[in-house]
Amino acid sequence: LLMDLETGRMEARDFMNTLAGFSTKKFTSGQFEQAWGAIFTGFDLDNIHFIRKLKGRYPLLLLSNTNALHVPHFERLLKEQAGIPGMHHLFDKVYYSYVLGMRKPDREIYEHVIRDSGIDPAETLFIDDLKENTDAARELGFRVHQLKEGEKVEEVLTTYVMA
Repeated sequence: LLMDLETGRMEARDFMNTLAGFSTKKFTSGQFEQAWGAIFTGFDLDNIHFIRKLKGRYPLLLLSNTNALHVPHFERLLKEQAGIPGMHHLFDKVYYSYVLGMRKPDREIYEHVIRDSGIDPAETLFIDDLKENTDAARELGFRVHQLKEGEKVEEVLTTYVMA
């Protein structure tokens, strides 16, 4: 079900209704959305502020496996915690899996981003927290870094710039 939601093959309402069928409790769509969004507790503000400094100096792209239920939650948190009204204000281009109809680590999503943005994978650092996603990007020629929990983007980029 989640794959269908994250690739846009299933609407949020259908997803909620399907999951509700497995529950013995009744809940409203608002209650479901609140519970579903509870996974997002906050952003690493050091990383957010550093990314803001890079905007305009380097092309910044966001490629995210996500869904129509999660986006409003993390956009709200971004505004509340960092004063940024949305990911589009932080990145030059935002690619959400549910909009594109494909997701990482499928090769097609990386190829779409390459074509759409005009980036050269050999000159692009792809950062992701999942090994399967960095492995897929590496196969297409990206420079990659698997971000560990608590790791600072600034430290990662400094390492790559100095290399």
